[in-house]
Amino acid sequence: MIRTVLNGDDFGISEEVNHAIAECFEKRLLTSTTLMVNMPYADQAVEIAREEGFAEAVGLHLNLTSGYPLTRDIRKCRRFCRKNGSFNAYFQQHTSSRLFLTKKERRAAAKEIEAQMRKYFSYGLPERHLDSHHHVHTDRAIMLELMPLMHKYDFRSVRLSRNLFKKMNPLKKLYKHIFNSKLQKSGLITTEFFGSYRDLAAMNGEIRDNAMVEVMLHPMYNEDGVLCDTKTPMSEVGALLDSLKAEREPYSVVKER
Repeated sequence: MIRTVLNGDDFGISEEVNHAIAECFEKRLLTSTTLMVNMPYADQAVEIAREEGFAEAVGLHLNLTSGYPLTRDIRKCRRFCRKNGSFNAYFQQHTSSRLFLTKKERRAAAKEIEAQMRKYFSYGLPERHLDSHHHVHTDRAIMLELMPLMHKYDFRSVRLSRNLFKKMNPLKKLYKHIFNSKLQKSGLITTEFFGSYRDLAAMNGEIRDNAMVEVMLHPMYNEDGVLCDTKTPMSEVGALLDSLKAEREPYSVVKER
């Protein structure tokens, strides 16, 4: 038996996703979700979480690649934003800028990260867990600015870099190992493994007993109105979890053990 944290990413990105995440909580297909505080439906997402009784399971989905930033300085950085001020995801698509940013870019990124943290806490959400859109928190250049702020604002847990896989480029695998080791030594709480539903399915039967695994899900509805993880029906996700006899636990339980 494995223990799973089932997280619904992108809470607040759209009305559809908000309702899909709420339905997943109702069906016990999620144990946590993470909120994109800079997106248009963030306020609605928080209202739904409170109404449906899962506000205590809402963390922060740090976002430096989609929508509009909350702060001004980063809008002037072309590796982060277009001329109209919206995020362009350029920095995240290039290895060099994922590893190294200029002093100006680092300061701008830090201001935006702090603004998103402040907005998250303005909702009165208690979870204090962080992950990120497009995994930007695992990029070296961002983590250097993020780590001091996570301690400043008393975040308690953070998502690993994806390590639930069979095959991967050796250099990328080494980077992930070093990154995850530093996280686990930082005092922040993590699971032992992290990956997608497809990663979990591919590793079926190869994860040691009682391991704590975070599974990243992206709840939405397909064109027929079927609840899905991107394109995979959520019924298949549930069936896999049942076949693994997986316990379903929130991050708060990870913290207690």
